[in-house]
Amino acid sequence: MTLSIAKTWVPSAGEWDDAWRNCPYSTYFHSREWAEIWADYSHGKITPVPLGVMLSDGTQIVLPFSKEKIFKGLVKRYISSPAGTFGGWLSRTPLDQHQQVLLMKLITKRYPDLIWRFNPYEKVLHADGLGCLTVGETHALDLSIGFEEIYRGWTKGHSSAARQARKAGVEIRTAETREDWESYYRVYEDSLKRWGENTTLVYAQYFFELLFQRASPNVRLWLAKYDGVVIAGALCFYSPSRVEYWHGAALSSHFELRPVHLLIYEAIKDAAERGLKWFDFNPSGGLEGVKAFKRSFGAAPLESNVLSLISTKQKLIRFIRTSLTWAGKGA
Repeated sequence: MTLSIAKTWVPSAGEWDDAWRNCPYSTYFHSREWAEIWADYSHGKITPVPLGVMLSDGTQIVLPFSKEKIFKGLVKRYISSPAGTFGGWLSRTPLDQHQQVLLMKLITKRYPDLIWRFNPYEKVLHADGLGCLTVGETHALDLSIGFEEIYRGWTKGHSSAARQARKAGVEIRTAETREDWESYYRVYEDSLKRWGENTTLVYAQYFFELLFQRASPNVRLWLAKYDGVVIAGALCFYSPSRVEYWHGAALSSHFELRPVHLLIYEAIKDAAERGLKWFDFNPSGGLEGVKAFKRSFGAAPLESNVLSLISTKQKLIRFIRTSLTWAGKGA
């Protein structure tokens, strides 16, 4: 029997949540929660537009996509997941070659303007020739070998730094109060000053306030404190089998205490003890120093390419905007 699309529909909140919880390769970024946080943070510029797909073989799929207004609303671009995070489909089992080919045909036809970072835990088999494909990767730890084995794989410098922080009196705990989150934001502001022009994206305090208000069990802000003061933090997002270390910051005045190493130690140890399968450090923005830092914890690179589909309409608007910009410079 020839495989086909049996039907499509707009899934309910419960259907999206169920697909996310029962998908063996889902990340936090595939969750309804992540899409809704960005809808709130963008004040409606980004909105969730999930799609349910039923194949003729009975396979049910959810595409947890969102829609973003660009060029002052002239173009509606689809994003597989907000903020350039892992996207793709959700299903109870990995999709085989035939299922993927059929689904990719639907996606490229239905979403002519699309940004999609591939999920490193569900390989996309047929992306060549569909659009602009940018090579990307993330770094992750396989937690199945156990924390002690992971820790033995750290470089000598990393393991001694974690011990140094603990010996110096650095304490690790998770944020509980609004004051905890506000303290972390002040640390983040200090880091932004240090990063300067290397910062590609700056998050307003409102974003962290939204995370606090959610009080979600899938969001944990790990804090390093010294003499009662927050000196570093690591924001981690959790799915049923994975944790993504998504955001971190530290006070430059306390670097010598090595709090970040102890933060990562505790976050990884906690994830392994909870039975999670992967600790993902997330993409490094092409920064070789950041990649080396992650490899020193034993993290291995996993492919996570980015597919960009650009419609004729968007190309035309880009051309017009560029032409007007050059005309203005020549005036």
